[in-house]
Amino acid sequence: MTAAPATALPADYTETMLAAEAANRDHVTRCVAQTGGSPDLVAHTAALRLYLRVPHFLTEWTTDPDRRAAVSRALALDIVSMKLLDDLMDDDTGLDRVELACVCLRLHLRALHELESLARDPKAVTDILEQDAVRLCGGQIRTKRTRATNLREWRAHASTYGSTFLGRYGALAAACGGEDQPADSVRQFAEAFAMTITMADDLTDYDRNGERDGNLAHLMRTRAVAGQDVVDLLEELRGRALAAVVAPPGAPGLVPVVHLYTDDVLVRLLPRHLGE
Repeated sequence: MTAAPATALPADYTETMLAAEAANRDHVTRCVAQTGGSPDLVAHTAALRLYLRVPHFLTEWTTDPDRRAAVSRALALDIVSMKLLDDLMDDDTGLDRVELACVCLRLHLRALHELESLARDPKAVTDILEQDAVRLCGGQIRTKRTRATNLREWRAHASTYGSTFLGRYGALAAACGGEDQPADSVRQFAEAFAMTITMADDLTDYDRNGERDGNLAHLMRTRAVAGQDVVDLLEELRGRALAAVVAPPGAPGLVPVVHLYTDDVLVRLLPRHLGE
């Protein structure tokens, strides 16, 4: 996940968001260290800024501040555990793979314990995780096996490792966030926001990691995908995310978040891959 600059958000929201991110970072890194994670792995997890920040967005509908903080911390544990699993599969961090596997499992189990203690129906936690597992895991396998050659295929792949990945955490946030959580809206926001972030990752990874096969920027540069189609997709995702956050009871704090991250892709990341 590629973090957009936080300074464009309202100052009070930025302050609250960064405080939540720091609390999530401390919670996750403490668990990593207690599991025997090396200083390098602790530093790696501490640097996962957006992975630690996004639980604050997903809990925007939770009105009780103590519950919101607890749900955010629990989500951060599992989100980071899945990031470490991805690091293990890609084997591109230089970190010890046994250590990644063990810490990943520990974070996941701790997250499961915390989420079940917060959920109105503890069984809902494992139900959500299991229901999304086939789409998420199967999508990862297909993505590694068959790279996208056009926007339709890229979007189909990204809908699994992007939308389903974050969508499940939106569903968990709603299941654990207290009474009157608008589960459909939370998940809709999470899925649309995830696709925007996935696009940002691909555009960044073209240079950062030298990605080519299946990479969205590469598809644009080789004329397999038209730049305007990518712009149209971003605006579609913006509309879906905004519709989710303005639907009653609403999460107005996320409106500038949606615009910030969408505009970051449109203005900062996308233009350099157009017209080459």
